[in-house]
Amino acid sequence: MSAAAYRARSATELIDATFQLLRRNAAAFFTLSAMFTIPNTIAQSFFMRSALRQTSNPVAAVAPGLGGLLIYSLCAFALSALFQTAMMIAASETYLGKPVVVADDLRQAAPKVFTVFIAYILTSILVGISVLGFIVGAFYVAVVLFAVPCAVIFENADVGGAISRSSALSKGLKGHIFLTFLLAGVIYMVGYLIVVFFAGLLMTISPYVQLIAQALGLTLIVPIFPIVAVLVYYDARIRKDGFDIELMAQQVGSPGATANPQPA
Repeated sequence: MSAAAYRARSATELIDATFQLLRRNAAAFFTLSAMFTIPNTIAQSFFMRSALRQTSNPVAAVAPGLGGLLIYSLCAFALSALFQTAMMIAASETYLGKPVVVADDLRQAAPKVFTVFIAYILTSILVGISVLGFIVGAFYVAVVLFAVPCAVIFENADVGGAISRSSALSKGLKGHIFLTFLLAGVIYMVGYLIVVFFAGLLMTISPYVQLIAQALGLTLIVPIFPIVAVLVYYDARIRKDGFDIELMAQQVGSPGATANPQPA
């Protein structure tokens, strides 16, 4: 494997690598994505059915919809903790040139679900609180906490340790991390708006038909953020920890290393 295979990358290079990894194992990523978006849509249609039924009078749906929104949000966090963790594991395997097997990724993700679930809730609360102060503060906190899930998944850190690790990795790289996620967010939002627009055309048939179409469309873009998160995490480790040297040293002693595909 060439020395250039693992290296620090610019924000645009990381975005390009994201789509290279997605193409390389599209079947696995879209399978895991569908396993997230379809149950998520079912939970949304069930717990927020009062809001869906009151499409002609949204105000009447606010009060009964708040409880459903809370329950649905917890379900969404739980689904994310499992399937987005599995997508991050798949992204890591693809980056490192390892085979990706959906069942194995889910098996590896399962023991980490609770910790990742708590991490998602805690980081969301911290970012939400920072919004009350100033919107820039929310972005700052989000950048500082960018690697919390990855630290839990790949370093077996607890939530507190993952927050400390993420903070350390973000030092001196906050602008780079922010720009990478900003580019990913713009791409995701464009895709999301396209999906919502075309799914919205089916609202006249049924709000449930609209949700199904939306879920199928979102399956194509949901993997973007898990892959970006993993690539930015490894990029920070390369810059901070010399992770590229560690990987290449490991592969020098591995007879089968040259047969693995290079990362994007």
